[in-house]
Amino acid sequence: MTSTIPMLDLAREHAHIAAEVQQAWAATMREMHLLNGPQAAAFEREIAAYLGVAHARGASSGTDALILGLAALDIGRGDRVVLPANAFIAALEAVHHIGATPVLCDVEADGFGPDCDAVAAALPARAVLVVHLYGCALALDELRTRCNASGAALIEDCSHAHGARRGGRFTGTFGTVGCFSAGVVKNLGAYGDAGFVTTGDAAVAEQIGLLQRHGQRGKNQHVRYGWNFRLDELQAAVLRIKLRSLEARNQRRRDIATFYSDRLAPLGVRPPRVEADEVPVYHQYVVRTERRDELQAHLKSCGVETGIHYPVPLHRQPAWARAFGDGGHFPRAERLAAEILSLPVFPDLTDAEVERVVAGVESFFGNAARPARAVAAAAASSRG
Repeated sequence: MTSTIPMLDLAREHAHIAAEVQQAWAATMREMHLLNGPQAAAFEREIAAYLGVAHARGASSGTDALILGLAALDIGRGDRVVLPANAFIAALEAVHHIGATPVLCDVEADGFGPDCDAVAAALPARAVLVVHLYGCALALDELRTRCNASGAALIEDCSHAHGARRGGRFTGTFGTVGCFSAGVVKNLGAYGDAGFVTTGDAAVAEQIGLLQRHGQRGKNQHVRYGWNFRLDELQAAVLRIKLRSLEARNQRRRDIATFYSDRLAPLGVRPPRVEADEVPVYHQYVVRTERRDELQAHLKSCGVETGIHYPVPLHRQPAWARAFGDGGHFPRAERLAAEILSLPVFPDLTDAEVERVVAGVESFFGNAARPARAVAAAAASSRG
């Protein structure tokens, strides 16, 4: 019987690094310096150097990173924060939990990012929170200009976009703060909850450091109220190990995505758009089709797992209705939610599995399978 191709198999990655993780954890456990120790400090230095940003602070989760980023800018009760309607709920939760007022905007016409004109129409606001969804790297120059003109901070949610670049710059370096999840399923993922925040502003970095440690400047000296949002040493050790292979694993994702797009473009699906100056990292490989539910059922019958990220826009969630009432109408976000389908794209997929995914889509649309090319060969041909 043919095995099912999973959306994600964390055990495959762990097999490559198990010995390193065990060694690092054993060393940490010998010292029993489990918080505010050398692993977290080293990870902060290493991720900041990798991204080319002045400051990075580890955090206990991606949601906590968003809360820290917002709070460090003194955004709170009564402040308006603009964010896209097609994001994961964590972005909205962070805005809600600090007491700010979320203002949703629709998605762009041919992509997954926010519509720049819709954002501009929602200004003035204290902040605009953009999401580099699925591992894309949004074009932020125009949006940053509009934010600067209106006095709004630009906050990046980069939880899907570790290592993604636009115009040679990494996500997390365009805005006032960049907020990253490093949870277990992310491109750079810990073995539990984790995250980090980036900024080029030393004063903002200082506030993040205070806020994540109960506002404590020195022992028992609390200069403001904060939270317990620290990155622990065990998770920091895992992130340091995984950071060393992040570029190679992201490249494997791009190779798989290139293979998919080459084969799927002639079919009845829309592959993700990639701009000339963009280097995406494909946390998810998301196609669009009006026959999404049928295609998903067909692929399941072919032994291919798929996902939908995300099937319900923020303004259609019961939690929104409970907190804010009528969610309004965002037609592009609603259409996206009805059409998107995520195909397996994790780096440990074999070439044979990638070919099976494509063959499953081709069989659904009635296309004869084309002669197979190795994933790396197809990607190399695309890169020229």
